[in-house]
Amino acid sequence: MKKLLLIIGLVAASTLAYSQGTIGFSNNAGSRISTGIAGNPSASWVALPMTVGAYNFGVFYGIGQSTSLTFLATAGVNSTSSAGVIANSSDNKSPIGTLGLPGTSAGETDVWLKIAGWTASFGTDWSAAKTASVSGSGNAYFGETIVINTLALGPSAGPGNALWLTATGTDPAKFHGGFALLTTAAIPEPSTMALAGMGIASLLIFRRRK
Repeated sequence: MKKLLLIIGLVAASTLAYSQGTIGFSNNAGSRISTGIAGNPSASWVALPMTVGAYNFGVFYGIGQSTSLTFLATAGVNSTSSAGVIANSSDNKSPIGTLGLPGTSAGETDVWLKIAGWTASFGTDWSAAKTASVSGSGNAYFGETIVINTLALGPSAGPGNALWLTATGTDPAKFHGGFALLTTAAIPEPSTMALAGMGIASLLIFRRRK
């Protein structure tokens, strides 16, 4: 009997040790994430393309309001089935409804967090992507939400509480609409590049005739 109670106690302790609060990470069509060029009007921004492995997303969080938030390793990618939506990297399509935050517990309310996204070629080095997006080097994109004090965290098994509102939402404990990943590099559209190529070719022909 004592041995049985000891085993039960160890199992319970192990469960508690690995339990953690959760959030519902992925956004949806009502809160799409966009890309654009910094300084251009938001009307020119477009929803994330459905290109495999184009962008990474991560969550930054802390217990108690703080200017220093812990980065949780890359948690999602851009969806290949719905433009502007964060998906699970296991299939690039399914949403992440339950994401655990180490060091937290279910029901915890004093948790502050933000979501960031960046060009996937930088891997988990979001900081380098941010620097490159500002300098205009490497055609890098970076963007992040504001910091919010989220709703009470969900149970370890999920589902985690959703973080996203539509653009008309007003709940301060959720992100309002989506956000934009921006670059300072003016990346020409394929049609623009084609026109430029035709222009160069015309100049060369003109020179030869002269």
